Amino acid sequence: MRLTETECFVFMVEDAKRYFGQWDMCDPVVWALLRVVLAQNDFQTAIDWGSSADNEQMVEEAIKERRKSVAALQEALEREPRGHQ
Repeated sequence: MRLTETECFVFMVEDAKRYFGQWDMCDPVVWALLRVVLAQNDFQTAIDWGSSADNEQMVEEAIKERRKSVAALQEALEREPRGHQ
C-alpha cells in the first residue's frame, strides 16, 4: 500500500518528533535545523492570522527569516566536517 502525500508528511513529522530528543545539542546543524523549524512555524502563524496591512508585513518578515534560516542551515552543513565526503 502506498501512502498519500499527506500520510507521508504526517508520518515523517511524527517520526521526527519521536526521535527529537536524541539529537546532539552540541551540533551546529541541529541548531540550524531548529531555526528553520521555528521560522516555518512563524511563517505559518503569520499566514493563519489572515490578511491585513500589519499581517502582510508579518508574512514578509517571516519569509525573510525562513530564507535566512535555510541559508544558515546550508552554511552549517558546509562547515560540518562529516558532511564533506
